[in-house]
Amino acid sequence: MKLEKEIPELKNIEIENRRKFVCDYLSNLEGKKGFIYKNYCPGGTKDQNDQRQYFSDENGKRCDAVRQKIEIWKEENFISDNEYYFLIASLLESIDKCANTASVYGAFLKKLKKTAQNSLILKPAQLIINEQDHEVFNEDVNEVAKKVKGDILYLDPPYNHRQYAPNYHLLETIAKYDNPKIHGKTGLRDYENQKSLYCSKAQVKKAFKDLISKAKVKYIFLSYNNEGLMSLSDIKEIMSSRGEYGYFNKDYARFKADKSESREFKAEKTLEYLHYVVCN
Repeated sequence: MKLEKEIPELKNIEIENRRKFVCDYLSNLEGKKGFIYKNYCPGGTKDQNDQRQYFSDENGKRCDAVRQKIEIWKEENFISDNEYYFLIASLLESIDKCANTASVYGAFLKKLKKTAQNSLILKPAQLIINEQDHEVFNEDVNEVAKKVKGDILYLDPPYNHRQYAPNYHLLETIAKYDNPKIHGKTGLRDYENQKSLYCSKAQVKKAFKDLISKAKVKYIFLSYNNEGLMSLSDIKEIMSSRGEYGYFNKDYARFKADKSESREFKAEKTLEYLHYVVCN
């Protein structure tokens, strides 16, 4: 293992324990005043027009130190591609537990909440290991549907006009660590080329119809709720074109990320649907 050049102690660590050992090593690095600290922590943004508090100063610097070290290891071929992405995934999962947000990254809290005051400790990502082949696509689902065949297609698209990209922008910046140009109170990166048609009232039905018509599968499931941009009749019309259609539904208490504020909601509950079609 090439990483032994930097961490000689790895030679004496059993293979099954190396993930935790490496994560512990990264957790104990001295903090760095890098991109995350300088742009998303109170100490780094105190003299800027837009002062941000997504993480404590300590955790911002810890995040920068870990992310920079992972990148160095990759550049020096100390770790493989799989190990590189595993460590990034571990960092994203761990730093998210220390984020000073109500839920997503569309906004930060004015005061550091209790969990955001905890020190960032890198925990190994939990993976499900089996002998099956897996393939991951990072592209438009309507394009993927043209070239992938399978038994089941499960869909959980955006329900409303809120784009996913700005809600998770900071995790993407940590993952890519590409020092993007950012703007606004929340330090958004550009996401113009990541906008989803499923967040557009004018385009969602056409996009969904295109996807359902292309899907090369036996069964299609769609998770959606009663406040989505598509109506129940829209979904029934489109999915029924492929075969035997039906749905299940269940009431859920509404999730209120900003429940402490004076925002008014339409209802206390939402009706969640699981639509299905047995394709002809």
